[in-house]
Amino acid sequence: MPSSRQDEAPAQPPFGFPLSIQGPTVWSGEDGVLFKPQTLELGPTDVAEVEEALKHFLGEEKTHVGCIGLGLDGSEVSCENFPLPALGSRLKDCAVNIHRGSGLCIVRGLMPKAYSAEDDTIIFLGLASYIGSQRGVQTSKGAMLSQAHVYESQSWTVPREKRHGIHTNNSLPFHNDMGCEILAVHVRNCAAQGGGTYVASAAAVYNAMMKTNPWVLHALAKHNWPVRVSRRGTSPFVLAPLLAFQSGNLVVSADPARIGPHPALANRRVPDLLPAQKIALALLQQTATVQQVQLPVRRGDILFINNWGVLHARDSYQDDGPATRHLVRLWLRNSELGWKIPESMKTPWEASFGVKAKKKVDQQYPITPMPEYMEPKFTNGSAAFIAEESGEDDEEW
Repeated sequence: MPSSRQDEAPAQPPFGFPLSIQGPTVWSGEDGVLFKPQTLELGPTDVAEVEEALKHFLGEEKTHVGCIGLGLDGSEVSCENFPLPALGSRLKDCAVNIHRGSGLCIVRGLMPKAYSAEDDTIIFLGLASYIGSQRGVQTSKGAMLSQAHVYESQSWTVPREKRHGIHTNNSLPFHNDMGCEILAVHVRNCAAQGGGTYVASAAAVYNAMMKTNPWVLHALAKHNWPVRVSRRGTSPFVLAPLLAFQSGNLVVSADPARIGPHPALANRRVPDLLPAQKIALALLQQTATVQQVQLPVRRGDILFINNWGVLHARDSYQDDGPATRHLVRLWLRNSELGWKIPESMKTPWEASFGVKAKKKVDQQYPITPMPEYMEPKFTNGSAAFIAEESGEDDEEW
């Protein structure tokens, strides 16, 4: 267990941070406290409305949208052409809760097996449009849905140790998808065993650390964390904080797999973490685990998570025949409700939502996982790494 270094801990929070955080963003599973995320249960009338919206979209946009290989022109899907006159207002209430409340919402009641892969994707994009109208780029090649999905195919021949973490059945530690504002995940299927999804309120973690290890908060708030980026002809990293307090919101941008050097970049001089930083990361994980809540995820659920204010993690899992864990990931931004982004954390955000991302015309919406897994330039254990497939021409990050 890492040392708490309480004898060296500052008694006060970092400059500009509060002594404690109060309000609906603070929740916990510690000591068996029951926290229930906001769940929007879709009844038969709601499902019928969604299916009518799908018919409307396909009828209006059939000349623009269609399967192209394994993808579709998902950029056409919006609130305007996926009309939900009754359900839409309830989804927008969920968006308010995601930004000003607990930071979580589960939409439940749709079954993927009832729809084709293309229709399923259109429904996901249509519902998500009411939560956040802008979608983030997830790879330098323009993937708007997670490339290969969050999935592990038994037919892939690339060994697990040479894949990204989301394309294995390994566990993933608590992290944020760096650069994302709202994390949207559609559960197409669940694993036979394991694969649990866990969340932790960043505000609850902050309050707990203020009581036990306030020095960790000082360490996380320093602008000296080497966050790996990939800019051709420039530094392969930027120095940034993992924690900020901006306009009344605690903002966390921390992915352990993206911080510090990577073996494949040994010649690019990304600095190693300081001993205190390694301890701080370990204590962040430890505290998030104490505060964690397991989400009661079911097949067909759509999860919406405030990625700035909520950390997430997953268990390892085992698939068995048709019980194969299969998630589809989307990054969203709500221009009306979105939190103000600290300048010190904008580099990954710019790659996903900034000017260059908006100009990317070759947006890809893969509706099914790739049949053959392409071995990446280097593996990454996180759930988010926009430069992961940029090869020798990585100019985005």
